[in-house]
Amino acid sequence: MSGPKIAALYGLIPNEMGLCGLSEDQKNLREFIRGKLGIPDIIPALKRFQAAYPYYELIAKKNRIKTGSLNKKVIEAYWLGNELLEKVTFNDLRELIVKRFSGPGLLSRKAAKEKSDAIPVSSKPHHSFHVLVLGAVTGSIDFAGRTDLKDICRVGWGRVKKLKFKNEKLKIIVEYNPLIGRKKIKFGSMKEKEINWDKTMLPNVEVGDWISFHWNYAIQILNEENITNLYKYTKNSLDSLYV
Repeated sequence: MSGPKIAALYGLIPNEMGLCGLSEDQKNLREFIRGKLGIPDIIPALKRFQAAYPYYELIAKKNRIKTGSLNKKVIEAYWLGNELLEKVTFNDLRELIVKRFSGPGLLSRKAAKEKSDAIPVSSKPHHSFHVLVLGAVTGSIDFAGRTDLKDICRVGWGRVKKLKFKNEKLKIIVEYNPLIGRKKIKFGSMKEKEINWDKTMLPNVEVGDWISFHWNYAIQILNEENITNLYKYTKNSLDSLYV
């Protein structure tokens, strides 16, 4: 799977919810995921994701990725986690927040500086950092006191327990560790969760597979390295909150 395809899969549902990117990009994202459009056709839409794309650029720059910000390893670094995140420093992230997340439709310069100054030294440019530590930058959602919302916005992962057809829609039952707590957010005990299964996004899945999910939609089948990285960098973001 290409980098742009992974970026489109994780970005599609929040885009359709009006949280990221532009509404006019929804059709193209769907068409690209279905294989009806090529990579050059979707790049402009992916660049309009005001939260995700600056992270892609930073990760690519710090790792000197010659193929650019939509390189597969770069996209996987942000959404799932990998070794590319280690090249990005705390000061790089602080600069990113002030320069890229302030302006019209984003944070005020003052709010961006305050958030930048407050991020923990151990922070890494992983999606869980954006959700759990930094918080929304477009004003489209308020995470304050909403651990349940943070849990569905971060990239979750779990083992498929059952495939089902409910109310004329496909569903997947996964077993996963939810985020719990308010004063201190942490991983809770394993529990079952029902998520949406759109076959245009994830054509084939079987009971026993490990999958990722975002905004309660199944996204992709994971390998052992993906699972290890997702846990590592999500745990890092959680631990960063309470240093």
